Amino acid sequence: MINEERLKPMIKMAMFDKNEGKTCKPMIQYAKSDYISLQLLRGFVAGTVAFALLCGMWVMYDTERLFTMLKGAYIKDFLITVLLLYGIFMAAYLTITYLVYRMRYMEGRKKVKTYYKNLKDINKVYEREEKLKSMN
Repeated sequence: MINEERLKPMIKMAMFDKNEGKTCKPMIQYAKSDYISLQLLRGFVAGTVAFALLCGMWVMYDTERLFTMLKGAYIKDFLITVLLLYGIFMAAYLTITYLVYRMRYMEGRKKVKTYYKNLKDINKVYEREEKLKSMN
């Protein structure tokens, strides 16, 4: 006979494994600071590539103005402007990355705690069944 008390948490756990298990796996493997640091490192690389692509698109769009700037004595000012824009872009990008992955980690940990609570509930049911069997 099927034990419904055991079945409900098992279904919840199976649904978690199927739907969210892979995304929540890093929340089990890493501490919060390690997880966020890893994502910030990835974000730094992705942000740098994105900024380079944006600069490349700007160069393709406004090549004439760029060559005018580079012909004159504006090279130093141009490089300072580019570095300043890179710094602002990366600060904003990494701040957003930090906030997003901090929230994801916290939500994932809550889901993992619920998963483990269901696991404990199933274990308690099995223990009760074992005690009943041993009494008979």
